[in-house]
Amino acid sequence: MKDKRYVFCGDATKEGVVEDAKRDLRLRLSGQNGQGNITLRVEDIHSRMFKGIPPAFHDLMEIATYVYCADQAIKRAADDVDRFGNGWRRDLHFVIPVRQLDLWRSTEVTEALCSTLNFLSDDNYTFDFVRLEKSRPVQEYLGFNDEREYYGNPQQIVMFSGGLDSLAGAIEESVTQKNKIVLVTHKSTSKTNTRYRTLEEKLRAKAGANAPRHITIRVHKSKNLNREYTQRTRSFLFVSLGATIAKMLGLTGVRFYENGVVSLNLPVRAQVVGGRATRTTHPVVMRGFQRILSLVAGEPFRVDNPFFWKTKAEIVESIMKAGCQEMIGESRSCAHTWEMPKGCTHCGGCSQCIDRRYAIIAAKAEQYDPLDAYAVDVFTQSRDKDEDKILAAAYLERANQVRDMTDLGEFISRFSEVTRAFRALDESPTQAAQKIFDLYRRHGAEVSGAMELMIQRNVTAIVKRTLPGDCLLRTAYESGSTISVPSVTTIITEPENYFRKWGDVWTARFQGRKGFALKGVDKGAEYINILLAYPDRESSISEVMFACAAGSMNSMTSIAVAPEDIEEGFSISDGPLLTDAGVVADPKAVAQYKARFKELLVEKADAESEGDETLLEAINDEMEQIVAAITGAVGKGGKPRKLGDKKKNVRDAFRNAINRAVDHIETHDSLFATHLREALQLTSQAAYKPGYAIEWDVRPITNE
Repeated sequence: MKDKRYVFCGDATKEGVVEDAKRDLRLRLSGQNGQGNITLRVEDIHSRMFKGIPPAFHDLMEIATYVYCADQAIKRAADDVDRFGNGWRRDLHFVIPVRQLDLWRSTEVTEALCSTLNFLSDDNYTFDFVRLEKSRPVQEYLGFNDEREYYGNPQQIVMFSGGLDSLAGAIEESVTQKNKIVLVTHKSTSKTNTRYRTLEEKLRAKAGANAPRHITIRVHKSKNLNREYTQRTRSFLFVSLGATIAKMLGLTGVRFYENGVVSLNLPVRAQVVGGRATRTTHPVVMRGFQRILSLVAGEPFRVDNPFFWKTKAEIVESIMKAGCQEMIGESRSCAHTWEMPKGCTHCGGCSQCIDRRYAIIAAKAEQYDPLDAYAVDVFTQSRDKDEDKILAAAYLERANQVRDMTDLGEFISRFSEVTRAFRALDESPTQAAQKIFDLYRRHGAEVSGAMELMIQRNVTAIVKRTLPGDCLLRTAYESGSTISVPSVTTIITEPENYFRKWGDVWTARFQGRKGFALKGVDKGAEYINILLAYPDRESSISEVMFACAAGSMNSMTSIAVAPEDIEEGFSISDGPLLTDAGVVADPKAVAQYKARFKELLVEKADAESEGDETLLEAINDEMEQIVAAITGAVGKGGKPRKLGDKKKNVRDAFRNAINRAVDHIETHDSLFATHLREALQLTSQAAYKPGYAIEWDVRPITNE
């Protein structure tokens, strides 16, 4: 993290801090005719809609605008979104003048604001609120337009980006449900004006008397404030202004429409974690927005996402079912609008474009989304940037992995970040886990189905090699499967730091020095691999051990075990854990242990959210018993074996395995061994904490 950067807003100052122009940022907000370096305009409001804005919401509008502009003005040190270089996380300290000082200084509000923004943008936010000495009228930010028909008593405020999902939401509300709604759009560039007008006209034609009204938000900044394009806090600006409009209209909620796969945005590869994977509508963020807005409003205020349990392909299908397929081509999903070639509306290489293309093909909607609108076709054309090649292949790999999973515990272990969402959903943790797993499996099936269809269409060009060698279709086809990350990596320079399995051998390299193979320490290497994949994340030792052990036993537990037997009521006391005779765990028992561990992972997330330390201790103890049984029950080749002592210390076994691996590493690279000894935390919780940003490639190489 970089040094603290102060953001002084308006005329605010902080006692004891001297403003440093080289370090700090001064933002001055005004309406369209003001003298500030940023301006805010909320346009197309009918004067009859304006019933006054409470001072707390007036403050909220300004706070959100300051946060959004600082987010773009203070550059991250990383070169791009997918690289976690030194300085990705920023330390931002805002000094903001407000009207409702007691409200904004309250512990509840500042905690909600900081925790939500920290999670949303992966930065560290702190706020000093000071009393506003000279207020400006809120009308200075409002652009009235009484030429438009007055739209009284709307039923819903819908946040509208112009992408496929928000378009489908507008169609669902106004065309299918026949609700009166107001669409709120943040226009970051005038290039999108024509597109929004076209969509608005087509929606009006389809919805008739229920045609939605449109309110536009614009934020203009001085050119020297456009330094950082990731703009992770854009949704905070969006929801804050949408909520202010809702308050003007007497409503107590706003609505986003976003498919659940994008909302959760689980990493497609180990390096893309935390804020590097956007969290615009993540359940934790949505719950945070709801908490902030309820505190500001002084009453319950709802922020929801009705499309959370849908895939993007299912959303495209809903557009066609409503008879609105001609609007698909007018929507825009691309994240790289600033660098679009002339005549194209989508770059074709960003994650949003990839997601859109797969969904369009899976939903059989290609005729409504012309390929010539994409600068590059992700399937058949070469891409210039190595990271684009990796992203496309990794996206496919993740989808295929999840599609083929049958075990919820395996899914949670593989994508542990999903547990963050459980406590923020209106479901029990168990129900949320299963529904998210089902959502991702449906998405995986859609992606693999689209890939198979594209291979069939282009099989002649693939076989004759008339397609570029690094296009996704040839990469997938020639690797012998649709899991294609390994074959893509062969055309990219070896990373400076890797710790990964190549076939059956563990290989490692540190800080660009000579790589080497590890022999005879597979278990310790496997544990280290998992810890390196998730820097700074603490996990119980039993979870790491189980993640490794369960993977090695898939073939064993699939033999001669009936599914109905595995699903029968099982508890730890039913197993052979507390006896000393015979085989520690037969295949059926191992399968039962795995099922119980899966349940415990969900129960643990619930206990953590409730702060129940007694229950957590009991859950961790039961996890360690299961790990002791499973790791003691399986010998070489996954065969059952007998144990003399089933109560051996699981933590000692874990530490000993890692220490043996580190000792072996030292014979090849003493600096690497020293780094691991300093960075690995092996207490009751296991973690890799390097103390600085470092990127590891931990993906297995299977077909290089």
